[in-house]
Order: sequence, then C-alpha cells, then structure tokens
Amino acid sequence: MTAESCFIIIIYAAIVVFSGAALLFIMTSLRERRKRPALLAAALYIPAAAVALFLAAHPEPVYRWPVAGMVLAGLLAVLVLFLPFGTVAGLSVPGSRKRIDERDAIFHRFYRLKPGTGEFREFYRAHPELESVDEKIRAMPHIDEPGTVTYNAKTTPFSSSLFAVMDRIFRDERLDETDSSEEPVRSDPEENTRRIKGFSLYSGADLVGVGPLDPANVYTHIGRSPGKWGSPVTCDHPHAVVLAVEMDYSMVRHAPHHIATTESSFKYFKVGNAALAVTSYIRSLGYSARPHVDGNYRVLCPPVAVDAGLGELGRLGLLITPEYGPRVRLAVVTTDMPLFHDNPREFGVQDFCEFCRKCAVNCPSGAIQRHGKQLINGVEKWQSSQEACFSYWRRVGSDCSICLKVCPYSHPGSLLHNLMRIAVRRNPAARRIALHMDDFFYGRRPKNRYPLPEWHR
Repeated sequence: MTAESCFIIIIYAAIVVFSGAALLFIMTSLRERRKRPALLAAALYIPAAAVALFLAAHPEPVYRWPVAGMVLAGLLAVLVLFLPFGTVAGLSVPGSRKRIDERDAIFHRFYRLKPGTGEFREFYRAHPELESVDEKIRAMPHIDEPGTVTYNAKTTPFSSSLFAVMDRIFRDERLDETDSSEEPVRSDPEENTRRIKGFSLYSGADLVGVGPLDPANVYTHIGRSPGKWGSPVTCDHPHAVVLAVEMDYSMVRHAPHHIATTESSFKYFKVGNAALAVTSYIRSLGYSARPHVDGNYRVLCPPVAVDAGLGELGRLGLLITPEYGPRVRLAVVTTDMPLFHDNPREFGVQDFCEFCRKCAVNCPSGAIQRHGKQLINGVEKWQSSQEACFSYWRRVGSDCSICLKVCPYSHPGSLLHNLMRIAVRRNPAARRIALHMDDFFYGRRPKNRYPLPEWHR
C-alpha cells in the first residue's frame, strides 16, 4: 500500500468518525428539542468536513504532516478525556457532627407553625433572629396561590392536588409503628439485600442503595412531621435503604415554571409509595422498619443517600447522582433487617462543583454560595440560604428547580451525555473540558425556549 493510499484511508476514517460523532450530537440535541447546541454543532461540523474532504481529494505530500497532526491531536484529546489520573476526594469531615432539630428547618417554620399558637410563640422566643425574615416571607402568597409569577388557576393545582393526596397517605402517624408482631424470617444479609433492592426497583425506584444510618443524620426533635411538636425523635435502626426516582428532564427544563413542581410532587409521590411498599414487605418478614417520605421524615435524606452510595453532595446542597445528576427525589426506609451496605461513591463532584458554579450563577435568589466551602457542623461543604431560596419559591409560585435544570450532571441519558459522564469521573482535565463544552453548547445561563406540553398550558 502506497503512502498516498494510507493517507486517503486515514482521512476518510477521520471523516467517518468525526461525522458520526457530530451527527449523533446534532440528532441528540434535536431529539431533546435543543436548537442552540444543534446549530452550533452544525456550524462547526460543516466547515471542518469541507476541509477534510478537500484534503482527501488532494493527497499531496504537503498535506500529510498537518493531517497527521490533526489525527494525533484527536487521539490525545480522547486520551485526556478517558485516561484515569488524578485523585478523587469526597466531602471532608474534619469535625464531629451534631444532630439537627427539625424545628429549625424552613419547611417546619412555614408548614407547621401557625401564628397565634403556643408552638409559634415558643419557637420565635427561642429564635428571635428568624422572626423578621420569616414574617416578610409569610406576607407573600403561598406557592400555589394567586399573585405568584407563574400561577395558573387550571394548572397550578396539579402539584397541590398531589401534595394533598400525599398528606393523607404519608402523614399517617402509624408510620412510626415500626415493630412487627411476626417472628423474623431468618435469612442472610446478602439474600435480604438482593431481595430488598429488587423489590424497590420493581416498586418504582430508579436507584436504590443500602448504607448505615449515622445517628448524626437523625433529627433530634419533631418539627414539621407528624407527632407531638418538639418531642424527641428516636430512630435507632442500624440500616437505611435509600430509594431515588428520576425527575423527567423534559419537565425540569421549564424551571422555574410551576410545571417543575408538578414533576417534583409526582416523583415524591412515586418514591414515597415505593418506600411504603418496601416498609410493608420488611415488616411482613418480622423486622422493624420505618419509611421516611415527603412531609414525614425522621432523617436527613441527602447525607443518608451519600452513605448508601447513591451519589455525592454538590454545591447546590442536593444529592448528585452519576446517572441523573440532582434530578432525583428521595425516600428512605430505616430498618433492623440484616443487610449488606454499599460503598460510598466518589466520582469527581467536589472537584467539578469547585470551579463550575453554574447553579450559583443562575440562582435567581442568590441562595447558593459562589465562594469556597465552609465548615458546617463538622463538614466542609457549601452552604445555601434556605430563607433566600424559599422566599423566591413564594415569589415565583414553584419550587424553582433552576439549579437542577442547569447542572451539567443533569443532562438526559443519551450515548454522548453518558460518555461525558464516564469522562468526568476519570480525571480533572475532562471535568474542565466538559464544563467549557457545556457552557459553549448550552450557555452559561441557559434560556427557556421550550413550549410547555399541551396539557400543562
């Protein structure tokens, strides 16, 4: 084979590979109804393909070195993206952690405390620094009331109706009746774990992990959740089964429109029902179990999910999973059933969030901090302002979800997006390249250019 023949083969092979990748990206973007990345990819692809075809048609020696350089550069780019190097570190916990009082949580203050009640007066006597900011928020419409930016009399009730159903099901105080009257069915932890995971997925979960229940992740006192206000919380189960369901990106991408809250409420409903089914199954085998679902938690779901190997805690203060990014809703089942624990997963989130800051840049309330981590309750992490976040919810009429929408980990599962997920796990260079590509194709501040689905207009 002559040098000219080898040259032509290399050129055509490069054209095929490059064209395949470019066309796949364009088709994926069009299928996701994202015009900007499709147009930008086409604008880059057409002149590059024209140059490659010109070189293929003119295999003179003068072009061989430039072509060899282009091929080598492409190979190096692939190596940089996918070679494993560098260290991957999770959250640093240099101090001791204390349990958190549910009464201090923002949802407790606005969904349980009622002005004029003894609970209301007692709370603000203990926290006078919160009274002024909370009163300003109370003066605003609730997220499902007229006066908010995205309110619609016919579509806003989608989410409020789902939450009303969940209130009737999930806030049942009998969920605390954890013990079973049955004699435990004896089986080994491996078999138990296999069955629990399989049944969780069958019941509707998209992800499931098992981990230890760290006492620091259990609330100290009852706040928003059912039960006597201020009563001590007891949950001494050694194991936690964490269930997650994916939030549909085609819904989340409309954030901060209240359609995102429709999706959020439905996925809380879905994962909560799965948790109830798993709890019932565990109790039927004679073991103690307690579900922790929307409006009825005794534990902090995100750190429990981290310990169960579902993902890492990101800058936005939420769990980021390798599969769906932060587009998940969680429920937890704590139990004394013997189970094997999954290992925590560290896949570069701490490094990526350090320089990305996309959630903070796009946060309309400024609730997500842009600077470095702080030592919060023994953990080095980013701390968001729950007051600033919730006040924007009340203004816009939804649970916002902009941070979920813009997170680079949130892209829908497709071949190219999944390849980038693999790359960012493997080395820090790939993470920086991925962010630059994300900013270029999708925008540093992505815009809402999608028509709402017909049933939600």
